[in-house]
Amino acid sequence: MSDRPVRIAVLFPSTGLVDGEICDLAEARGAEALIFKVSPKGVPDPADVGGVAAMTQEMGAPDLLATVAAQARDVDPDVVVWACTSGSFLGLDSRRTSQVDAMSGALGGIPATTTSLAIVAALRRKSVNHVAAVTPYHAPIGHRFVGYLRENGFVVDGEAHAGCGSDSEVGALGLDDLVPLVRMAVRPTTQAVAIPCTALRQQNLELELARMFGVAVILANAATLDEAVLIARAGGARRRRV
Repeated sequence: MSDRPVRIAVLFPSTGLVDGEICDLAEARGAEALIFKVSPKGVPDPADVGGVAAMTQEMGAPDLLATVAAQARDVDPDVVVWACTSGSFLGLDSRRTSQVDAMSGALGGIPATTTSLAIVAALRRKSVNHVAAVTPYHAPIGHRFVGYLRENGFVVDGEAHAGCGSDSEVGALGLDDLVPLVRMAVRPTTQAVAIPCTALRQQNLELELARMFGVAVILANAATLDEAVLIARAGGARRRRV
């Protein structure tokens, strides 16, 4: 990797509406985000919980991610990410690993990650053991995120779910919507609040919620870009040593 900014190939759902924010967050980290859209075969009614879950799992299929990632070859990225939380925690552990392997393999072995992996990494960097989960999702999908956190060794003190089924609905959530949910989920032992979904708008939520509740706040897009930059720089350092 040269002295140019870290170049991130961001695989992002075609339903996503926050492309500009992702680019801004990357720039704030000394990086460039180049967005490549992953499209489902169809978009279900937001109230259809099973349909929403199936759509995100469909987009997260390793073969599809590899195909989309391959489109980034011409821009020579340093790292590739699947920027979709539910599309990377739904399914088996082996699937999560295969997503990373598929994207990396399509781009010659560069580092790769997903939003779900990035959220776990962000919590671990803060030495968090007890976490509250506040999701924008329908509860059945949100429960799967809670299960994912537990699989990765975290104690989930409490949970709350907003019941959204589309990126548009998630993007409409603001601080006033999230505060009651955080209040439901946090406990005296809570060290951090994890709020998944890359459709959520930034809105300075990390600082505001951290100030109000006195705990760390992990948001999906910030965690994704932090992890992408870290692993890209680590990969570049390894190549220079070789």
